[in-house]
Amino acid sequence: MKTWVAVLSILGGIAGVVSGFLVTLGGSIFGEESMANDGAAVFWLSFLAIILGFLSWKFKKIAGIGLIAISVYGFFVNGLFFIFAFVFLMIAGILSFKIKPASPKDVNVAN
Repeated sequence: MKTWVAVLSILGGIAGVVSGFLVTLGGSIFGEESMANDGAAVFWLSFLAIILGFLSWKFKKIAGIGLIAISVYGFFVNGLFFIFAFVFLMIAGILSFKIKPASPKDVNVAN
């Protein structure tokens, strides 16, 4: 389960980086400063989403809330450009809450 959270957060993060870059580029080309700023914010938050995907192995709830917050914020700011990232990050955030702690029998101990 925790592997899926990392994979989905990487896919969502990459989609978010591309989305943020395209919105930033579009805002710069058309002279829309607020559009460029929003795209840049989503660009950097998408990198944070990738990191949160790996942090979810240790800090499940904090990373899950962060992934869901980034997905909702990015969707409102970037709109349909962010739809793939929204889906991947939302699923990763929800799955982050379902990660179970390792039981003693799952840990291999060399005698």
